Amino acid sequence: MLAHELVGQKNDEAKMLFKGAAQFLGWTGTEAVIEGTIDNTTLKPLPRGTSFGMILAREFGEDAIYAKLKAHAEENYQPMWDEPTGEFTWGFGLDEPYPRGQLNGPMATAEAISRDAMWGIYNKPNLRKFIEPTVYGVDFPNICLTQATYDAEKSVLVISTDRGLPASSGHPTSFRITNVNPRLFSLKVDGELSEQYEIVNGDIEISTTIGEHTFLIDL
Repeated sequence: MLAHELVGQKNDEAKMLFKGAAQFLGWTGTEAVIEGTIDNTTLKPLPRGTSFGMILAREFGEDAIYAKLKAHAEENYQPMWDEPTGEFTWGFGLDEPYPRGQLNGPMATAEAISRDAMWGIYNKPNLRKFIEPTVYGVDFPNICLTQATYDAEKSVLVISTDRGLPASSGHPTSFRITNVNPRLFSLKVDGELSEQYEIVNGDIEISTTIGEHTFLIDL
């Protein structure tokens, strides 16, 4: 846990602490994984330490450690896919009506993070994102974005949506884009030019349907 807090400012020290914990807790080699944290009330092992270990393994490029911890998580943390909501979570054997956010958060981070990502937040922050084209107003959780990338050299914003909730498939929806010149752009949806948009308070509002689509906004 301390290593996680130190990544941005004391990266070498964080890496040293992580490697020491990895050896002590059986994250290297062939021995069984030891849970490094416990519930202070029940004194039962908690997955929190291991989930942070997965984050740090991705951060430091320790692929073998990450693979071992991921296999441990898939076997012991009750991964669940809820088809009606389109939501993937871990139940951790808690038998609770809703997935516990404090435990699912680090697991989701471990899935999404890449090498040096946390270090980069502190040391190479992307401040241009605050003035570059930005997507907002997405109809979550009915639909989610799988991509929202701006190529500054080509002045192209690429947006992709997932299939959305099964119960909402095909329903009309919309989202908006800000930090753009609404008079100087073109829109392609799934490879075809589209005029399914309007200008609202200086922003672009794109109308579409819930489902998998790709939008290219040439600015």
